Amino acid sequence: MTDQALEMHVPRKGPATVLTAVERRLPPPAAGEVRVAIEAAGVAYADIMMRQGVYAGHKPPITPGYDLVGRVEALGPGVDGLAVGQRVAGITVFGSYTTRRNVKAAWLAPAPEGVDAARLVAVVLNGVTAWQMLHRIANPAAGEWVLVHGAGGGVGGLLLDLARIAGVRAIGTASRGKADAVRERGGEPIDYAAEDVVARTRALSGGGVVAAFDHLGGKHFKTVSMKALRPGGVGVLYGAYDMTRGGQVNPLAVADLLLNAQFSSLGLFGKGQGVVAYSAEPWRDQRPSAYQTDLAIVLKLVGDGVLTPLVGETFPLRAASEAHRALETRSVAGKIVLLND
Repeated sequence: MTDQALEMHVPRKGPATVLTAVERRLPPPAAGEVRVAIEAAGVAYADIMMRQGVYAGHKPPITPGYDLVGRVEALGPGVDGLAVGQRVAGITVFGSYTTRRNVKAAWLAPAPEGVDAARLVAVVLNGVTAWQMLHRIANPAAGEWVLVHGAGGGVGGLLLDLARIAGVRAIGTASRGKADAVRERGGEPIDYAAEDVVARTRALSGGGVVAAFDHLGGKHFKTVSMKALRPGGVGVLYGAYDMTRGGQVNPLAVADLLLNAQFSSLGLFGKGQGVVAYSAEPWRDQRPSAYQTDLAIVLKLVGDGVLTPLVGETFPLRAASEAHRALETRSVAGKIVLLND
């Protein structure tokens, strides 16, 4: 076992080209930690926000990397339930654009053998996010309708899959070129660029959906997602692309969302509607039992062949800047993954 690691580091905020290869020597795993040799790390929009300096609590200098799949190389004191050589996966929030790292054992779950690492890592952050938003927050019944924005992306595609598995009917917004992919996952596609999303959603669902999953935020959340809800529905916000478009926080978009009267307690109470902001990190840290359970579920679904995440493109670790550019330009449908040799 070696203690040397190559990581793609962000020394300062800036464009994708600031990602820099750095050699580091790792200390032994501390109490409650394990050393993991990383097979694959997912590329998330949160990584880009960190690189741009607009992700709260995690800003440069930083090594991105929200999730990983790999093998345990060493155990720190007090670690039970994991073994050297075991395949694991987990949400790390940062630090996984590297060949190996020390990780809190509580963040990891056993990962199935015989499954491509890129496919597995595609359901770590994205799968836990989709599962918890669908089943722990919205909890729609079979036959009810939900609205999934970005249905051609990593989380959106998994939301469609999980809804289909649960017998929930889904509407997915996507570009015209991704309509077939939405249908293949059981969703009813809406071309967000050419159709009135609210009117079409309400018509398809017979008056509104029970949940709308929105990664865009800003004005889009209030004028599209919330207006597409039926009474008793819930708007689930799990991203802020519109509020950080171009790498800069848009104060007007933030204020527009926070000050909109539609989200007053009286207005929400009158319709029996809810607004929930979802982030995986608080669930991992504050509700660890639910996190561990849900991560194990989605990994098993992939291992059993029930869930097939869409891997859009893979890049070697040293090409992390190219992976970031691919995500920023939205040129890839599905999860973008960094692979180690």
